[in-house]
Amino acid sequence: MPRYALIEDDGERCIPCADVQGVFTGPEGEPLRLRGCTLPDELSGRLRAGRAIRPALFFLVAVDDFGIGTELSLVRFDVAEWSPHGGNQVDLVLREPLHDPPSPAARPIWDLWSAGRPAAKNLWAGYDRGEWLRAALAHHGADGPDRPPGVVYRLDATHVTDVSGFYCALGEAVNGPGWYFGRNLDALADCLRGGFGATPPFTVVGPEVPRVREVFESAGVTLRAAP
Repeated sequence: MPRYALIEDDGERCIPCADVQGVFTGPEGEPLRLRGCTLPDELSGRLRAGRAIRPALFFLVAVDDFGIGTELSLVRFDVAEWSPHGGNQVDLVLREPLHDPPSPAARPIWDLWSAGRPAAKNLWAGYDRGEWLRAALAHHGADGPDRPPGVVYRLDATHVTDVSGFYCALGEAVNGPGWYFGRNLDALADCLRGGFGATPPFTVVGPEVPRVREVFESAGVTLRAAP
């Protein structure tokens, strides 16, 4: 099974790849090296005929153990080098890195998620919290309609030592292990508009963090300290 795929931003073309190097590099980035890629006939024909491929935007997608793809970042598909890999597959080197590559600290998080959504709460405490939130957002998907107003969500603050930890725990309080409900004030405001599991007004029982109360109150959400 391919572990990655490049999918054109209009969905027209898909390039499954056995492996990709240069994904978890952080802001400095490095050109992507793709191994064992199966190109569409049109692109394969152009490469083998020595003709240029017009650059285009693709999403790099990580494929989990169940064959489900999750977008990592955009990349400009601009081939700098290529070589046969065997059969109809090729290895490729692109000229540019991902547009927004995750950091090296994200690799173990995506490895964890490749086996499926986490089943236990607070796993995020052992990982980079910013990258955990990024992965949780990437893996977020609608799981039925939002719950009705009036629910009380109790946040487990055992490992909440910073703002990112608050958002990790909030996502799990609202939606369960590994789920997402914002990673900064703007993202929290977006979640409160619907489509992320909860319908205001509701109550969150948890710690006070800077400016979150204001965002909650503007949406009719009550933040209450734990007894």
